[in-house]
Amino acid sequence: MDEEFLRYWARELLDPADPQRERWAALERAQVARNEGIAGEVGRFVALRGRRVLDVGCQTGALAIAMAGRGADVTGVDVEEKLVEGARIRARGHGVAPSFRVAVAEALPFADASFDAVTFVDVIEHVADARAAVREIARVLRPGGTLYLFGPNRLSPALALSDPHYQLAGVSVLPHWLGELYVTRARGFPRYDVGVLPVGGVVERWLAADGLRVIDSARDDAERWWDARAPGLRGLRRVARWWGAARVSVAPLFRLVARRV
Repeated sequence: MDEEFLRYWARELLDPADPQRERWAALERAQVARNEGIAGEVGRFVALRGRRVLDVGCQTGALAIAMAGRGADVTGVDVEEKLVEGARIRARGHGVAPSFRVAVAEALPFADASFDAVTFVDVIEHVADARAAVREIARVLRPGGTLYLFGPNRLSPALALSDPHYQLAGVSVLPHWLGELYVTRARGFPRYDVGVLPVGGVVERWLAADGLRVIDSARDDAERWWDARAPGLRGLRRVARWWGAARVSVAPLFRLVARRV
């Protein structure tokens, strides 16, 4: 189903000078299967069938395709025309028809309260202004709408040892200009397209300020873990929740599911 798309991707999107080209190719081949799992996770919080969903930073369309396959009316946006065209080719191969267009997260070309759900997965660290992007997402969500947000933590000790994009020590904590200098000049990568990695706890505060209430996060994961393993000690669940609260900001990846008030 991805044959035509993978030919396009190798021709138009893969830089032959990139030292990680084989890694990127393997990741791209696995994208649809990975995003089927993410779409299933989104479906835990919002019934996708018949819902209008926006995928911000859709990249090559894998998550939009997975959600469209579950009956959602999906629009995907990304900043590069070549990515958007790749998403269209990939969607045709999977027999679904999400809508794709070029747009930036900080200035979404949609009216207020346009969508039942928004997904923002593996993108927040790539936008120019993460705060503005979150504000825009809140604007286009209808009251009661759901946001599913997933990203890496700048404060994660594990990512300080090996960042998620270039697998280099220390890059995750650098400001963009210094990270770009190190990755491209010192390490020889063709480009550096990462901004500043966020901190989950800070993003959580942004959501609250923009009228979204977090309904699921690492706090809830920790409580579920505790309940499954220590059902007789429910009175100590707060310990698990404190641990989960810390993980929102220091785990390698944070997930926040929020609802528009």
